[in-house]
Amino acid sequence: MATPAMDERAMTSALWEAAKAGNTAEASRLLDAGAPVNRKNHANNGVTALIVAAEHGHKDTVELLLDRGADLEATDDDGSTALVFAASGGHKDTVELLLDRGADLEATDDDGSTALVFAASGGHKDTVELMLDRGADLEAKDDDGSTALVFAASGGHKDTVELLLDRGADLETKDEDGSTALVFAASGGHKDTVELLLDRGADLEAKARNEATALVRAASGGHVDTVELLLDRGADLEAKDKIFGTALAEAASEGHRTTVELLLDRGADLEAKSEHSHTALAQAASEGHKAIVELLVHRGADLEAKDEASVAGLHWMRGGPRWASRLGRVLAMVMMRRGVVLLPKASV
Repeated sequence: MATPAMDERAMTSALWEAAKAGNTAEASRLLDAGAPVNRKNHANNGVTALIVAAEHGHKDTVELLLDRGADLEATDDDGSTALVFAASGGHKDTVELLLDRGADLEATDDDGSTALVFAASGGHKDTVELMLDRGADLEAKDDDGSTALVFAASGGHKDTVELLLDRGADLETKDEDGSTALVFAASGGHKDTVELLLDRGADLEAKARNEATALVRAASGGHVDTVELLLDRGADLEAKDKIFGTALAEAASEGHRTTVELLLDRGADLEAKSEHSHTALAQAASEGHKAIVELLVHRGADLEAKDEASVAGLHWMRGGPRWASRLGRVLAMVMMRRGVVLLPKASV
């Protein structure tokens, strides 16, 4: 509470606390006593009282601070304004007030994100709708090239994605890594959002810069329901990225047994190789996923394929390079159990 004995520093600190709590009456008393309205709290990322009040959605306190001369466009140390904070929290009424007072709708933080992008990222549909009605740029991108649609899809916010699409959002826009909203939704295993995007015409085989498709990303995350949906919609089972290869190899590398089983049941090529000649078997073994190795062998994986897997098995048998130890240990045990004879050679 404001007292006559409080110095400016104490009053400023008390004002920040009042703003955080939404104690409008106390904030008013502090301002009457001379608390500086625009002082930044450098111990808390440079926020002002206005930013703090907006962040917590305290509309009445925000209104008071604005009436008392708060800088509408003041930023914290990351370049975020009060509007960005209010939108990020989905505080629609506070956002509306700030816009009515003239807040810059397209102001960005240091990463290039607008208030719309933040609201979409949090799935705050009503706030997104308000800002679109006020003219927010639907295709504004952050420094990584991501739009509001990409962020909403990435978070699995189906209703927000639907709203953005209804307002004309570009379904195939890509971020700097070449990933579309569909790829992001699939990566997170957001089946309902993936289904919506496909129903709206999203390119099922759109590829990121590393050639990963939505199916490959979903398999990598072990999102079996999403993988099944994508396959039912006709996704290319043998599409490869530049790292692990096919969806099967991705799932095997990450140890996602149920996803591996589904892909095999759908006819995935057991012997498909990555750019570095690794099969799903080699990658499962290299990560120590014994159960996956057993499954792949049971399904007919070639234990004597001439790739790094067999080489590693041989190296391990004779105490070879450290990089081969885990792969070789897992694979060699399975190979021996299956009756495969591993004979050391003079060179491999």
